[in-house]
Amino acid sequence: MRSVASVESGGTCRNSLVSGTTDEGTDMAITDGHREAHANAEEHELGYPDGVAFGEGHMLTPDLTHIPVSRYTSPEFLRREIEAVWKRSWQMACREEDLPAPGDYVEYTIADQEWLVVRQTDGSVKAFANACRHRGNMIKTGCGHAAELRCQYHHWCWDLDGSLKEIPDRHLFITIDDDAYALGEAACDTWAGFVFINPMGDGAPPLREFLGPVADQLDPYHLDRMRPITNISTPLSCNWKVAVEAFLEVYHVQGIHPQLLPMLDDVNTAYELIGPHSRMIVPFGVPSMRLEHVDPAEVFEAYIGESGNAASKASGESYKASGDALFGEGGEIGSIADVRRHAMANVRTTGERRGHDYSQLTDDQLIDDFHYLIFPGMVFNTHAGGFLLFRIRPPRHRSRPVPLRPVPVRMARRARRARRTGTQPSGRGG
Repeated sequence: MRSVASVESGGTCRNSLVSGTTDEGTDMAITDGHREAHANAEEHELGYPDGVAFGEGHMLTPDLTHIPVSRYTSPEFLRREIEAVWKRSWQMACREEDLPAPGDYVEYTIADQEWLVVRQTDGSVKAFANACRHRGNMIKTGCGHAAELRCQYHHWCWDLDGSLKEIPDRHLFITIDDDAYALGEAACDTWAGFVFINPMGDGAPPLREFLGPVADQLDPYHLDRMRPITNISTPLSCNWKVAVEAFLEVYHVQGIHPQLLPMLDDVNTAYELIGPHSRMIVPFGVPSMRLEHVDPAEVFEAYIGESGNAASKASGESYKASGDALFGEGGEIGSIADVRRHAMANVRTTGERRGHDYSQLTDDQLIDDFHYLIFPGMVFNTHAGGFLLFRIRPPRHRSRPVPLRPVPVRMARRARRARRTGTQPSGRGG
């Protein structure tokens, strides 16, 4: 699992829940049976976009909730998932800033497949099978820069566009069709600063079509202008779905993150299914319905300690200092709604000062967590000025090949000397 925190460098309709109705519809209307459970939504005038609904609006039948354990433990089922899902889906390989110049490359692995994502001379990005067409040796590992894609085994070579460039001693080979020996290619496209690949190649649907409304909803955040500030990769001993599903609900907050409850309303979280994708909207700057008699000052302190403004945190600016205007002469805050409105205003002001464009974001989008799943394994918390990304995928295949590389002359000499004398080769000297 890869976790990336990013911040920005360089219109969605809002439905307010008042008296159980919305401005433009009834999707989020609170019925009498659920009014008590969602009282905060009305009291604090929480806003939600069209199309979302509270958990009660997504109730499943018993049959749909009984999932066989084998789907999370069976090696055979995992193999079926890899073939039917991961080898047929768009998935994030890297960020565009990982490939700033023509010839820059990043290796991307999914199960038993190795791909090489390469920046082209015209600025576009392509993804090639990371395997020499002669003997299958891996061409590149990790990330780096190259003027050509040359295998280190027999020195077969391809141009950056995947076309065959050179075969040493070509006259010794039976006639070779250059087009037939071009590197295998996956579908590759970019959106919002992300580079996606689809192993289906020409059979893949267009990326924007796959993303659907998710792309439209996220475009106002200008994710392409954000840059990573933290990047961590962690192997997990579980099926990939377990990791994904852990980030698709806030039911765990009361047990795992209780410190967030004074500033995050897990109960009034709303959800939407968007084809194979989904979004979850978590209100910030308001306490959980699980707590009683929360003082507005406690909400403020929890918000600045656990959330605040993503852009401000990245720059080291103090959000707490801006809260002085909230407090009255007696050191009290009028209401929780005042805290939420102040947080919204502060984020917009901070963004404008730093040159960020929040013009298409509603006030709720400025502070609430608009949390997305781009199927199959891309999950992220989106805020104005920053987002936290989790990229989850099945592990590398255990039989992953090891690339052959040239051995330095001095190492070869030491190895020959060791074989003659029956001693261990020394790591030092010539």
